Amino acid sequence: MAFRCRILDLPVELRLLIYHFVLLENPVITIGTAALKGAHQDIVHRLYSSGRSPYPAIPEYHEPIVDIGYHSGLLSFTNPAVIPVTPSTCHPPDDPCEAPFTAHMALRLVSRQIREELTRHFKMHNSRNTSVFVQYPHGLHVFKTMTPHLLRQARSIHLAGVHVSRTYCPTRAACMGYRQLPPELDMKYNGNVRPDSSGQLADLMKSTFGPDSTHKIEKIELRIYYPGDDSYSTVWGDDSSPIVVALQNIHCAEVGIEVWRGRQGTGVYLTAKRINDKRRVISTVWRRLHEGWRGEPACGSWVLDPKWPQWEEDYEMSDGPKGDLIISG
Repeated sequence: MAFRCRILDLPVELRLLIYHFVLLENPVITIGTAALKGAHQDIVHRLYSSGRSPYPAIPEYHEPIVDIGYHSGLLSFTNPAVIPVTPSTCHPPDDPCEAPFTAHMALRLVSRQIREELTRHFKMHNSRNTSVFVQYPHGLHVFKTMTPHLLRQARSIHLAGVHVSRTYCPTRAACMGYRQLPPELDMKYNGNVRPDSSGQLADLMKSTFGPDSTHKIEKIELRIYYPGDDSYSTVWGDDSSPIVVALQNIHCAEVGIEVWRGRQGTGVYLTAKRINDKRRVISTVWRRLHEGWRGEPACGSWVLDPKWPQWEEDYEMSDGPKGDLIISG
């Protein structure tokens, strides 16, 4: 017996009201990876039992996470999310790679008739209500490989993370200050495969703000931290720098850049907002970054915007420290 969708028994006018109500949701989704913490045998059982294998191209003993809602731990460098593994929790989830769907995507999957009604009566921009927060670089790999459909539903994308160059090495960039950062160059990856973070970021920027963009999102944000007391040169001198990659692939947008220079590292905040003009407008602000010393935030904690998950449609200059020198152009 064929399944009959009960919602189709309702008058079309009532169905459209239901669609409109559901599409008013404004979900937040956070994407990243989390380290498994526990006894080695329990972690191995969780990753490899029942013929399973770890998710490729993410750090060893990590699992991909796609979470409904805002999860700062998935984005944080100083206080990253972990998954406790004990003998009672060492069994893997039924579907560790199950990805969430927003209401718009769920409705489109119900039936062909509902999908046609959504397409006919609602413009695409009305269904773009999702804000996607992505950890860089590993969360970006999960985003591109596990949940690419979310890009079709995103109103805004927010990336936060740390960049350590594998090729560019300024004189003092290896000096990590008082807090030694994880040795990115020595990090082991599942399947011995390192993700192409630069390529994935370039594809994301091309598809959203390139000359032939296919996903008309409103805004994208990057908050990237470069560790080291001479890391400022890495921001602009490293071809794989996320800021360099982003700027190379933004065609038409209003771009705001804040460069936060500190004694322990450099933070760069880049925003791109869609504009109707076929041009790119860039404004830049330089600030001092105070971190790592007594009474100051931890090194790298800057990557989390305290306003998240709230965000402004227009670029708003961040509040700088008292007495800070601001240069804009």
